[in-house]
Amino acid sequence: MAGKWYPSYPETTGYIIPTFFDYADFSGDNSYRDRAIQMAVWLLSLQLENGAFPGPPWIEPKDGPVVFDTGQIIHGLVRAYEETGDLRFMDAAIHAGDWLVGIQEDDGSWWNYDMDQAHTYNSRTAWALLRIDQANRCNQYYVAAQNNLNWVLSQQTSDGWFFNASFDGNEDPLTHTIAYTIEGLLEAGRLLLDQRFIEAARLSADALRDLQVQGGHLPGKFQSGWQPGVSWSCLTGNAQMAFIWLKLYEMTNETDYLQAATIANQYLKQVQSLSANTLGIRGGVSGSDPIYGDYGSYLYLNWAAKFFADSLMQAEFISGEKQKPAHVE
Repeated sequence: MAGKWYPSYPETTGYIIPTFFDYADFSGDNSYRDRAIQMAVWLLSLQLENGAFPGPPWIEPKDGPVVFDTGQIIHGLVRAYEETGDLRFMDAAIHAGDWLVGIQEDDGSWWNYDMDQAHTYNSRTAWALLRIDQANRCNQYYVAAQNNLNWVLSQQTSDGWFFNASFDGNEDPLTHTIAYTIEGLLEAGRLLLDQRFIEAARLSADALRDLQVQGGHLPGKFQSGWQPGVSWSCLTGNAQMAFIWLKLYEMTNETDYLQAATIANQYLKQVQSLSANTLGIRGGVSGSDPIYGDYGSYLYLNWAAKFFADSLMQAEFISGEKQKPAHVE
């Protein structure tokens, strides 16, 4: 695969759409808006009859529905509807939401069609259901989201660590999937005006903030008790946490969050590729640092770049260098 792209990835395309709309506003370059709409139209072509969306084309079954991927695509479809008013995008989001509600477990988790185990990072899927509810009031999404978030709280330990936060239950969770969990709780809590979810997100974000300030960057995995599980760093997780800390700074005005985010962004700037001759690498962010670490080994990931771009734009808004548009969260 050297020098080549993997096949197009529906899940990450879904949550890259809001970043492209945000960057169109940030930069004044409407070509990014056009690209976001093209991505959303492409996703419409992939939706399964039951409303779900397939996972990455390199896993089996290639056309099988996946819970988390469907949730992340909803984020993009709802934003595309909000930006364009095109009902195709909202209709597709609702169809996907109905599927998620229909297969949810009684305890609020999802495990079927999601690697056959429950994952706390589906808090980001619960947040997606609330995004549909925002744009098209429907109590079933509100209830399903609340049920999942309550289940996620049941998986959090007193120091903020989460059980069932890893892709594989036999492995320690990545900083990446822990950050998914935290962001889902935080954003859902903000939409619901529910301090339980916001404080749960802060408990975990604070633990990671303290560790990050000590070391300059976060290890790629954590064992229970927030013990580092590996020596390499997951760059996606660092970017996600920088973005989360900036949001918490905006909410609380506590400068410790701004300090942690600033350190994380400086670290990411140092490891970002800015001099490569290959356009597919220059500007990109690798999976791990060092690049041979176990997450996305020797790969430049579109979602790592997405979360880094989110964090950099948020930092500019906070610094006052750029005016935040009203619709950007």
